[in-house]
Amino acid sequence: MTRRCFFAAAGLSAAAGAAAAAESDAETAHLPKATVLFSGGDTKTYLLVYCTGQEVMKGLLAFARKHRLVAGYVTGIGAISDAVVGYFDPEKKSYQRLRQPQQAEVLSMTGNLTLFANKPFFHVHTALNRADGTAHGGHLFEAIVCPTVELMLTASSRPGRPVRRKTDSKTGLPLIDL
Repeated sequence: MTRRCFFAAAGLSAAAGAAAAAESDAETAHLPKATVLFSGGDTKTYLLVYCTGQEVMKGLLAFARKHRLVAGYVTGIGAISDAVVGYFDPEKKSYQRLRQPQQAEVLSMTGNLTLFANKPFFHVHTALNRADGTAHGGHLFEAIVCPTVELMLTASSRPGRPVRRKTDSKTGLPLIDL
């Protein structure tokens, strides 16, 4: 290897490392506070508490990666200041996303954790109550916490029992494959 190639490779490696570190820091910023409420074998129930400004879905993924979770379910309540929810349009074979930029109470948040392409995948739905008393909801893509979101996550880290998803040829969606 020439000296020029060595330094070029070293520069690319350093840049890749810096990008990974920045991504890790950004992910860590959304990690909720957590405590284990119940533990039985490979399954634990965690109480996850988010603070203002954290993003719920990024925090869930970061938590699942950190604890190597492979299957579970989540439920919760709280309040958010900005969300993106959606619904699946079967004719377009895609989700239609709707931004909810105002403050809202999280009346309900429920979903599951599976693996898709060997990575944690959360499928979460929510119902949001707006200031005028109307409720809106759907598939949750993003939610910025204000002032808190409190979730219960029951999950397993047992590698032999993951629930997996695969892409459905008819819809293009990652559906549970039992």
